[in-house]
Amino acid sequence: MTQRKIDAHIHFGTDPHVASKTMVPYLRPDDPESAIRFLEEQNAELGILFPHDRIFTPPWDADYNKQNEQVGRAATAYPDRLIGVARINPTFGAEHTAGLLDRYVESWNCRGVKLVAGYDYYRPNDMSVMGPLLDKCEEHDLTVLFHSGDAPRDLPSLQAQAAKRYPRVRFQLAHMGMHLFLWEAIIAAQEHKNIWCDMSQAFTYDIAIFLAEAGPEKLLYGTDAPYQSPRVESQKVLDATSDPAVRHAVFYENALKVWRLENR
Repeated sequence: MTQRKIDAHIHFGTDPHVASKTMVPYLRPDDPESAIRFLEEQNAELGILFPHDRIFTPPWDADYNKQNEQVGRAATAYPDRLIGVARINPTFGAEHTAGLLDRYVESWNCRGVKLVAGYDYYRPNDMSVMGPLLDKCEEHDLTVLFHSGDAPRDLPSLQAQAAKRYPRVRFQLAHMGMHLFLWEAIIAAQEHKNIWCDMSQAFTYDIAIFLAEAGPEKLLYGTDAPYQSPRVESQKVLDATSDPAVRHAVFYENALKVWRLENR
């Protein structure tokens, strides 16, 4: 039987000045058909889609609005295949952030935010910055996707403090702490019902350890495309567990809950 699959970590292409080579070179910003081709080639039903992590070179889109609107156009064109997520820099302030998110939710059914504290220079546990954003996420029932695993700002331990303050908001920690901070990610997932992780870029034996310690209900499949190979990322899950129920949870079932897709 074919394994049902949701890819919970897809960038809408990249900046060639940052990554001149990728594993999915045809996945391009503002090209919705390239995202659908990517889903088809890895046999995925749905994809969680968001912009490249950094401001494009030259810096023509400082608050990521243009990139977010590209994601919105793709999510609107293919609402049954693509779940649109906005890249947000909360240091622009409460009013600016609220205006962006209100508009994204209304115009293209934005379902979450992607945050990279290290690139935007804040701490995930600084509520003077994060509080207004998380208030808005709670209001709109948006999922928060943190980049995790890069010191000193993108640490699961700091992200867990934000999750503790907002127990009704769902948090996905990307990359399971990037190996060096695997146990921070495990502890965060163990201690907080509203924290899950995705396994993109993780080592295979880290995935096996996470499944044993945090539980299969806490892990999502993601490719980190276009940077990583979907064949490699898929194989990691298959090698980490032979249990069909666990594979189904990681590849498909857990994403339904984290991204409010139960009725799809």
